Amino acid sequence: MRNPAAAALLGLAVSTTAPLALAEGWSFPALTGDNYRAEPTLALIGGQLDPDVTGADADDLWGLELSLNCPLIQPPSNRIRQQASLTRYDDQGLKITSLEINPHYVVPVSEHMELGFGPGVGIMKVDSNGNDETLLGLQAGVSLHYRRDAFFFGAEARYQITDKEDFGAGKVDVDNSRVLLKVGINL
Repeated sequence: MRNPAAAALLGLAVSTTAPLALAEGWSFPALTGDNYRAEPTLALIGGQLDPDVTGADADDLWGLELSLNCPLIQPPSNRIRQQASLTRYDDQGLKITSLEINPHYVVPVSEHMELGFGPGVGIMKVDSNGNDETLLGLQAGVSLHYRRDAFFFGAEARYQITDKEDFGAGKVDVDNSRVLLKVGINL
């Protein structure tokens, strides 16, 4: 990884998560536990991505997301929700296709609503005026989910930092912030 800040965030996440897996009451691997239920959700994502790139503006972001209770690790109370998303952004010659995994620790705030937060990792295919590069991204996000029977509605905000690559005018990153809305079905 060429970005020292990204490497530090990844190292911190791994070093602080591993001991939690050994703490009393945590399930690892969670999917082998008697109480594990995947509870998958499929959702359409729409929102705004605002890249920190000269000449690119905040514009529409669209995609799909599949989420489920994390099969690897679950806490003794609340839960970890694994979110895998594929998104697309296209503005003024900058095209970003991103595949991401974002585990969120979620806490119920009412009978049908939960608040979540967590890190994430993604791989991005970036095309800037004909120069294609693949970048690694690390992100942090906060989410709010409403679930009732088969209906799902969510909102999320994320900030992502990325590697630097040469797009023809020197090495630049594609750090960005996002605000997302999600509508889907609980399977």
